Amino acid sequence: MRVLAMGVVCALLGCARGSSTVPTVEFAAEDEFLFDNSVDLVDKPAIVESEWRGKFERRVTRADVIAVIKIESLSSDEDRRGSSYRLTARVIDGLKGRSNRELILRAHDDEPGFQSVRVNEDRLLRDPFVAFVKWKNDAEADQPLPRWHLSPDSPEVRDKVVFFLSPPSGDDRTQVEVLGP
Repeated sequence: MRVLAMGVVCALLGCARGSSTVPTVEFAAEDEFLFDNSVDLVDKPAIVESEWRGKFERRVTRADVIAVIKIESLSSDEDRRGSSYRLTARVIDGLKGRSNRELILRAHDDEPGFQSVRVNEDRLLRDPFVAFVKWKNDAEADQPLPRWHLSPDSPEVRDKVVFFLSPPSGDDRTQVEVLGP
């Protein structure tokens, strides 16, 4: 009877399901740069190489959640830290990890990504994006907070995400990334 009661309590509280706010890997110092609460407009990552490619690959592997999202609302808020943007996003398609159907993302005015949100408000509300989310524990919050980065939802960005999520074949010499015309 005790096992049945614990099972019912666990099911009601969601113990058996994956949570969207549980980091898969602890937040590291380098994650601050990968999940910078900002927006980029690179819709063809295959043409951008060097450090950007390495950063994109690390972002894919370090993310707790990668999802195609649509920003449903964007508002400006004031809090104890100053001004911030609040982006309410609906998850359209999950590519990695588990998440709620709605994500609340913030960019504060003291963060580098704040300006990228400010100058792209129209595009953010119009176009879908691929969201890379890494949960970060915060002593002031009762649950981990999302750190994020948005890239355009283009076929090339999705292909690059899938490529970096694919398990290696075992022999690096046989891995080939096919680029379109």
